[in-house]
Amino acid sequence: MQTFKLQLLAFTSGLAFASGALAAEPAPATNTDDSGPAAVEQVIVTAERRATDLQKTAIAISAFGPQVLADRKVDNIRDLAGQIPNFSISRVTISHTTQTYALRGVGESDPIQEPVLAVYVDDVYVPRQIGSMIEFNDLERIEVLRGPQGTLYGRNSSAGALRIITRDPGEAFRAKAEVGLGSYGAVDVRALVEGPIVEGKLAGSLSYIHHKRDGVTFDPTLNHDVNRIDLDAWRGKLRWTPTEKLDVLLTLNALRDRSDSRSYVPVNQPGGGFDKRRSYSEVEPKQDLDQISGSIRVQYALNDNLKIKSITAYGGFNLNPVNYDNDGEAALIQKNLIHYNDQYVTQEVQLNGDYGKLTFTSGLFYLHERFFVERDGYSRRNAQATDPTVTPGNYNFARAHNITNTDAYALFGEATYAVTDRLSLTGGLRWTNEEKEFVFDNKVLNLAGQVIGQSIAGRADKTWSAITPKFTAQFQWTPDVSQYVSYSKGFKSGGFDNRATRLDLATLPFAPEDVTTFETGLKTQAFDRRLRANLAAFYNDYQDLQVSFYDPAYVGSRRGNAGQAHTYGVELETEARPTERVGLNFNVGWLFAVYDDYKGAGGAGVNADGNRLLNSPRWNLSGGITWDVPLSVPGSVRAGLDAQWQSGVVSSATPSAGGQNNIPSQGFLNGTITWTAPDPHWAVQLSARNILDSDKPVTSTYTPSTGVYYLNFPDPRTWLVTLKYAL
Repeated sequence: MQTFKLQLLAFTSGLAFASGALAAEPAPATNTDDSGPAAVEQVIVTAERRATDLQKTAIAISAFGPQVLADRKVDNIRDLAGQIPNFSISRVTISHTTQTYALRGVGESDPIQEPVLAVYVDDVYVPRQIGSMIEFNDLERIEVLRGPQGTLYGRNSSAGALRIITRDPGEAFRAKAEVGLGSYGAVDVRALVEGPIVEGKLAGSLSYIHHKRDGVTFDPTLNHDVNRIDLDAWRGKLRWTPTEKLDVLLTLNALRDRSDSRSYVPVNQPGGGFDKRRSYSEVEPKQDLDQISGSIRVQYALNDNLKIKSITAYGGFNLNPVNYDNDGEAALIQKNLIHYNDQYVTQEVQLNGDYGKLTFTSGLFYLHERFFVERDGYSRRNAQATDPTVTPGNYNFARAHNITNTDAYALFGEATYAVTDRLSLTGGLRWTNEEKEFVFDNKVLNLAGQVIGQSIAGRADKTWSAITPKFTAQFQWTPDVSQYVSYSKGFKSGGFDNRATRLDLATLPFAPEDVTTFETGLKTQAFDRRLRANLAAFYNDYQDLQVSFYDPAYVGSRRGNAGQAHTYGVELETEARPTERVGLNFNVGWLFAVYDDYKGAGGAGVNADGNRLLNSPRWNLSGGITWDVPLSVPGSVRAGLDAQWQSGVVSSATPSAGGQNNIPSQGFLNGTITWTAPDPHWAVQLSARNILDSDKPVTSTYTPSTGVYYLNFPDPRTWLVTLKYAL
């Protein structure tokens, strides 16, 4: 494997020399003729906690600005699925506002577990995947940082970080509104107003989202459509700038989600046939999620070189109830009636310096989280338990009632020194300490949900610590070609299994997850900056990879660790502007991801050593075009197409002999046409998703011991017509 790392480094170094020999001196594009050249847009990111040019940032990073998102009609995180190399965003999850991720082969498929991809909204850390599927309104930028971010972001960022940055209120009055109507009764409303309150001192903004859609699946048992969407979200910002040195921002967010919990499509359907748009679940898919968060960001310039920044946040959600049937059949096989409640407080203080050759970011981070679970679970013990009288001996009726309290502390620092005009070196270090307390009081239920006995009760606690370093060298071969080489480590703390119904498993902590990463990358521009091409190659070595697996002896899901795993791959992102009217992009990711040591993955004696990691396609490709169509009509017309394709994946570490856990390769095509009126305040956009109506399964769950076998399919072809007004 060491040979592979050296080959990757030599390969990218050779490309750097070749690109440097061909690169021209940068020159701004000045030709405004419609058929002439135009430079790709310069992208400024804040991935290193300071504003830097994307092309001079020594991280594998994908960034999307508001125009790109509008051209592709990307309205939420899930709409980005397939558009970022080696980044898997599940197209289907247990609810609309719950999202799971896998990056470079590693992810967290159990949505109640802590993520391996850290999600930040306006610099505030979101500790759970429940409620992390953000709907967008008035975005400034999205950044996806690939690879462990163990220094600046730290907590649960061993795979990477997703940063969502919304626009701060400014001094100019601004307002916009969008109203969309579409297939399956879709209604989409997005509105914003922003402007000064006290000239030069105080500004504010208010935004609102309403997103509603009928179901795309029919349930004959319940006699109505399921997988419906019904969401409202609000955000308010107040920005106070009493002096040039002081900037204070107050942000409040609220979300009300009454969308359905997911209704699965069972493979075993009445009459022996199969319909991809049928679920037979007997459980009403009710979900009531209320989420709120608030933050205060204070920035103060101590002098021309030093700035201090404080981010204080409080947030959480109450998800009560969330009911779902984990089999999709009109029979009691696996049913869950759940109440989740999460509350968290975070505090981060940064000291950032810029002394020309030396720049640095240092800080302190603290998080307290209380995660409450009450889960009533009804599970058939095995596939032969078909007694119509529901004999108690053939079923488990249990209530999990537990609280996980987490206190996380971190001290971090990262500095970059420009050794020469071309060479810069970066070093970083983070110390993390996490204390977790697990309190549980589980009950035994009857079929009516009444408590008839005590199961287990007790508490457990444990503390984990880690030091995660980072070292990077970056060399600017030419003004348009740079290369970086980095070594970094990531850490995800251990914890306790809140699904455990046995005392020994409830008090047994699972171990922390560690990753060591080697990476090298090229960032290039060519043809007078009409082409941008960025390449990254990486190798990840995982120790004690955290996993959730079904144990047939335990008759339930368990939490534990795989011994070792490794992933390596290559990522290419390109963007081109061949003419003023045409924009092109093309991305490709290649990934190899396997478990090296994973004993007992399918129960005692069933190992997964050498098997592929879940949700890790070998290939994923995406590309798109935007075209300002030269039509002789009033106003202007812009058309866009974007396509994605990925090779097949597995949904289990121990694939079944019949291939039930294999998910086939598949592709998606989306498009938009936007007409902007002669009065540019008005526009109309027609957008379509899954134009080719791909109907291959995107997830598959097969559990022979209980007879559960269900699939999930992507939404069918949908369209939306949106009227837009911006002032």
